[in-house]
Amino acid sequence: MRFLPDKPSLGFLRKEAKDLLAALRESRPGTSLAEAQQALAGEYGLRDWAELKSETERRAAAVPTPPDGLADALVTAFGLGRVTGAVSPVAFTPMGRCWSITTDRGRWLAVTVYPWITNDQAELGTRLRDAAVAAGVAAPTPVRSPGGRLIETVREQSWRVHEWIEVGPSPVVPTPASVARGIGTTYGILHSLAIPSKTPVNPYLTARGDDVQWRDLLARARNAGKPWADQLAALLPAVSDLRGIEADVERGLILCNCALIPEHVRVGHQDKLVVTEWDFAGSLSPEQELGSALGHWALRPALNRTSIAAFREGYVQAAGRWPDLALASFAVAVTGWLNWTYNTICEAIDPSDAERAAFAEQEVVDLLRRPMTRASLQEILDT
Repeated sequence: MRFLPDKPSLGFLRKEAKDLLAALRESRPGTSLAEAQQALAGEYGLRDWAELKSETERRAAAVPTPPDGLADALVTAFGLGRVTGAVSPVAFTPMGRCWSITTDRGRWLAVTVYPWITNDQAELGTRLRDAAVAAGVAAPTPVRSPGGRLIETVREQSWRVHEWIEVGPSPVVPTPASVARGIGTTYGILHSLAIPSKTPVNPYLTARGDDVQWRDLLARARNAGKPWADQLAALLPAVSDLRGIEADVERGLILCNCALIPEHVRVGHQDKLVVTEWDFAGSLSPEQELGSALGHWALRPALNRTSIAAFREGYVQAAGRWPDLALASFAVAVTGWLNWTYNTICEAIDPSDAERAAFAEQEVVDLLRRPMTRASLQEILDT
């Protein structure tokens, strides 16, 4: 599911629609602009292009404002100087809202992060980020506070700051071949670094709920009167089937990004891909991370053979070889999808605030409409 920035423009949407048109024509040459506009609206969880335009106009008239004193607190915590311009909202993400702050020292992007992303975790990601940038990967420059920390607590939330860079939107889906090739190259570069990592794989990528927990989740959804409860019920056999895909994911570990997904990539200057998120970095094997990558970049909104071929081409060009993949190579992808789906449904049933409620409802509809299945993963391997 794509999410509009806080201040989208019709020009922004028209460019995305044209990008999507080019991507769709790679597999369906006769696709029209109207069809691309309709598909883009669907990616944003809206019925059609007219509704997408209306939502853009609504957002333009209701721009979020920062809490009083937040900007001053952030610039003090990170030593950014003196606020000299308006503080602008950028986008709402699952971790919270991002803000653009201008001071006498420059422009900055302040982002909230999950509480589990400690300074040590951020240091781990920055270690990989720095090595990747030295190898040619584009990424924002993190800011350290006067105390040398990457993460600071401001108003009971964890924050980090990056130097501002001008970037465009996330890549459209289906992934254009040029983007898929670039993402494959990025993965190949990261895996070629082969930075040793001895920490255990993040439990979020290894621990799965059982049938009892999913049945209880369905009961909660029905008790809450959720309109998608029957879709969740229909999905439970596929969930059980997915849990049969297992592997020893603690073998062959290196330091990996672990979250190089479309939402964490932006199109930068001269169409260079910019990887914006590194805080989820941790131990994985190249095979497991590739399984996860293909699930994100080649299955949205449906299997894309052109993207798979381009992704593999870019990876081999950077890494020299393509690892042997089997169904077990998708074990981490399966666990991540199951946990993300389960947790998003929990948030939709019992949201922590209104913005997260809206986010979760839209995301649940998309997850249930286009679920991961054993058959779709096998189709990737067959391709």
